Amino acid sequence: MSERRDAGFTLVEALVSLFVFSLVAGGCVVMLGQAVESQRRIGVSEASLRQLQTARALLESDLMQIVQRPVRTADNARTPPFVGGDASLPLAFVRASAEPDPTLGAVSSLVYVRYFVRDRQLIRASRSELDATEATPESERVLLDAQNVRFAFYDGANWVEQWSPGGRLPRAVALTAELPRYGAVRVETIVGATR
Repeated sequence: MSERRDAGFTLVEALVSLFVFSLVAGGCVVMLGQAVESQRRIGVSEASLRQLQTARALLESDLMQIVQRPVRTADNARTPPFVGGDASLPLAFVRASAEPDPTLGAVSSLVYVRYFVRDRQLIRASRSELDATEATPESERVLLDAQNVRFAFYDGANWVEQWSPGGRLPRAVALTAELPRYGAVRVETIVGATR
C-alpha cells in the first residue's frame, strides 16, 4: 500500500506559481510606470495652461487700466502713449495701479508696462517711475515659453500688426503664440480706455 504525501508543493507547482507571480508583478511594474508618466504629462500640461491663463489675465488687467500718457526713455526721448507692433518692443503703455494705504485705503499710481520677447519667452516688465533714467529699477516676469509671439491690434474694422500712434488707442489687442504643448493659440482682450 502506498502512502500519499499532501504535506507540500512539488517543484513543478512551485515553479509555475513563481512564473505566474512574476507575470503579475511585471504587469504591475508596467502599469506603475505608465501611471507615473501620465502624472508627469499632466503636470507639464497644467504648468503650460497655468502660464497661458496668467499671461491672459495680466494682459487683460493691464489693458483694462490703460492710461494715455507718453513717457521718456533713459536717453530723454519721448515715446508715444501706446507702442504696438514694433519689432524691438511689441507692446508698451502706461496703466493705472492701486496700492493699499493704511490711512487712505487705496492710492492709485501709474506704472509703465512693456511686453517683449527674449529667448523664446514672452516677458512682462514694469516700473513705477514713468520717465526712466539709467538707474530706474524694473521688474520682469516670464509669462510664456513660446515661439512666434506676435501682437495684433483692432482698430474697429480690421486687425493690424503695427499700431500707428495717432493719439488714439486700439479697441482690442490680440496675442498669438505657438506653445510647445498646445500649438498655436490666440488671446484677445478689449482695451479699457476705448469703451
